[in-house]
Amino acid sequence: MDDHICNLFLTEKGIYPWYIEYMGDGVEGESYKSILESVRNNQICYQNFVSDYCYSDMDEYEKPKTSNIINMVGLKKYKNLLYRDEHLEYVRQMRLRRFPISSASNEASRVLIIYWSVHSEELLETDYNYNIVFDDDTSSRSNKSDSASKFVDSDKIIATLLNLQYPEGGFCGNFSHMPNIVSTYAAVCSLIIVGDTEALGSIDRIKMYQYLKSLRDSDTGGFQATLDGEVDIRVFYCVVAIASMLHLITEELFEKIDDYILSCVAFDGGFCGEQGGESHGAYTYCAVAGVCILGKSYLLDLENLIYWAIQRQSGVEGGFQGRTNKLIDSCYSFWFTGLLYCLKEVCRIRSMLAEKPFNHVWCDYQALQSFLLVCCQSPAGGFRDKPGLSRDMYHTCYALSGLSLAQKMAIHMKDSSDFPISSFETLGSPSEDFSKYSDVHTIPVTSNDLINPTDPFLNIRPDKIIQARHFLANNPLILTDSGEIGIEGKGYRDYIEHHHYSLA
Repeated sequence: MDDHICNLFLTEKGIYPWYIEYMGDGVEGESYKSILESVRNNQICYQNFVSDYCYSDMDEYEKPKTSNIINMVGLKKYKNLLYRDEHLEYVRQMRLRRFPISSASNEASRVLIIYWSVHSEELLETDYNYNIVFDDDTSSRSNKSDSASKFVDSDKIIATLLNLQYPEGGFCGNFSHMPNIVSTYAAVCSLIIVGDTEALGSIDRIKMYQYLKSLRDSDTGGFQATLDGEVDIRVFYCVVAIASMLHLITEELFEKIDDYILSCVAFDGGFCGEQGGESHGAYTYCAVAGVCILGKSYLLDLENLIYWAIQRQSGVEGGFQGRTNKLIDSCYSFWFTGLLYCLKEVCRIRSMLAEKPFNHVWCDYQALQSFLLVCCQSPAGGFRDKPGLSRDMYHTCYALSGLSLAQKMAIHMKDSSDFPISSFETLGSPSEDFSKYSDVHTIPVTSNDLINPTDPFLNIRPDKIIQARHFLANNPLILTDSGEIGIEGKGYRDYIEHHHYSLA
């Protein structure tokens, strides 16, 4: 077999594992020589585009001195690829600036903008605490954790969010609005991120539980976004995440949820928003992350789901598309890296049950970093959907989240000496040497470009989750008439314990 072809169609990160069983035979009568030529031509076109777009405002001597722009050899003379300071300035100003009257149409997104902003900031900051240890006596701890002081406007963030808490449970998108599940999810995440346990304790968890129960839809088994509102799989995820973060999960809250989850499986293995829809990256993440948190991963058709998911990464740009035959988008860097992390956890559990080690890699994380850092950053701060479009807070938040997960996995793969590449079991088990890296997408990402880790299930920094878990574990609630105590998701707890998110 031609090594050059093998490296293209089965890179070290395994972008194209389904080609393995056809190697040497061609696909639908097309020779691999012609396939190779076509892919190389596409890459050259993309490289020329990046060169023209990203470096059009540079003097000639500043441009990379290589025809392969994706390699970015010329960028090695720059210290940083990540515009960290510019991004921090951008996300902070989105909380501190005064918005024009034309922004009134976005007033319902007030809480979301806060979450996107504080989460982006917590990933970019250099204050990550890897060694959080609490003693059992919570009275000996200050109500305000050290991390709260990292946000210069933390008091305003907390005051705003708590004033948006609805008397009957949940959070509103803005003042005078009714509560909705998305704003509630964003508010809970933001309070955990800010790290103020006094504020976290100000959430009326009994009313929150009653609010979540009121959103259950008796017809489908799912949940409504608002009272008498729409039902889709995103709402299911928000309810699961909120209930797990606040230790409000009970059997009562999620009874009959299995049938609803299965009704949202599309024909090709992914998940759709509602029965009969099209597979979508964000919907699939919400479904898979939700069932994993609950400990119901047995519901997943793993092989078809993995097969659909790994085909969403572009073999040219390195980014992800949300649906089949759609353009790539930076926000899907999180929806798919998060999805693949969840699937990796499911495979770990199933391989333990089958007594078979799990060592599969499905994503070219190096290529994804290249796409995000080269094509999606705005030099003035913030990330955009794709080149040619404007920056915004939504894409900034989820591009950074995807970058965080991609960096974590890329480091794990590079440091692992016993992590052979393999496709799914049905396609055999070829191996590649991890000391070799594909020359198609690699750029010189240095330690200066690394950002903080994020939790793949909740999209919050792990150190902030540890603080919240400790506080809530010491403040349990009886939530049902039968005396059931609310807990965090069983699947998420198992994940935490396996990966040593210690409460000790």
